[in-house]
Amino acid sequence: MQKNSKKTKKSDRLPEYWSYQRKLFNEFLLKSEEYEDSVKKGLPFFTLEELSDMKLKYRNGITWNEIDTELSKKGMIFKKATFRKYIQERKIPPSTAYRATKKGREAIYPGNIIKHINFIQYFFRIADNEIIDKILEVFSQQTINAEDAIAEQLDSQNLREGVFMCLRNMSADGDDIEQAIHDVLQHNPEFMKKVESGLDEIYNVFHEKFNEWVKMLRSYEISISDKE
Repeated sequence: MQKNSKKTKKSDRLPEYWSYQRKLFNEFLLKSEEYEDSVKKGLPFFTLEELSDMKLKYRNGITWNEIDTELSKKGMIFKKATFRKYIQERKIPPSTAYRATKKGREAIYPGNIIKHINFIQYFFRIADNEIIDKILEVFSQQTINAEDAIAEQLDSQNLREGVFMCLRNMSADGDDIEQAIHDVLQHNPEFMKKVESGLDEIYNVFHEKFNEWVKMLRSYEISISDKE
């Protein structure tokens, strides 16, 4: 827990959007009595169930217009200029792709971005330092190994499945193992390079062995009569 929290700016205490600490922080906050009381009082924040439904509804990504619509339904005021600012400041995740439209193209954002916006809005507008201190104290001594941290970033939460999808060049946005590695380990570029290099080696060895295997199969001719 940080000392002199009353003198520390909230923005300096905000965990990075990609970090496991943010994930834990958000989970503790959403389940806290203070947060639940805020929702019961009618303040414009989402329940856990609503956020889960939103992630499922927009599992293939969400546009700014869809984000604006969902926030407006809840009564949450969140201007596009603030949205862009938060992306630039790395408080919320950036776009992951683009979708063609009649007017050109529009950015697609992760399906869980509303969860991040909800967290940011509550963190800055409602949560006081006492609540923040309480949550930080709960997990300040907790650690997680890189395997579990990367797996936690994947929708499937399955590291092996993420690697398999990468080998097949079929990684979906929510199960992109390369993105997960970057998000979790970007604070340590040297170790991240080692992990990325290891993944590249798995990819190269797999395809090398696969090509050798296919070559062996192609070299063996089977008589049509034998096959029958």
